[in-house]
Amino acid sequence: MVAHLTMILLIYFLAAVAVHAMHQRHLSRPEPEGFEQILLIPSNQEQRIEGVVRALCRELFYRGKSFTLTVVADRMESETVRIIEKLMRKQGLEPSYLAAVPPDMERPKLNGDRTFRLIDLREPEH
Repeated sequence: MVAHLTMILLIYFLAAVAVHAMHQRHLSRPEPEGFEQILLIPSNQEQRIEGVVRALCRELFYRGKSFTLTVVADRMESETVRIIEKLMRKQGLEPSYLAAVPPDMERPKLNGDRTFRLIDLREPEH
């Protein structure tokens, strides 16, 4: 009985060491860029905006990147903007705002090299 319990404890210990080693390896891998600018166009997405912002924060956290979030909203009092503000404050960040998307940001550059990530949640126009 004692031999079985000792074997189980040894297996758990080895698994914990392996997970710790993989995590340290992941953290030590340098990212080419440590900062990312996000331009978010929410467009009245109250039902799904929380999931989008949480997934974005989680992805950037796991990649070890810091970021700024700029929200494009014509109405600052909308519920979508309030949800974004609440989630960003929980992260210790303050979003910035634009009333409209600048024309040079709407179109991708020809070589595909952007200094920001555009997340457009607007409904496509037909």
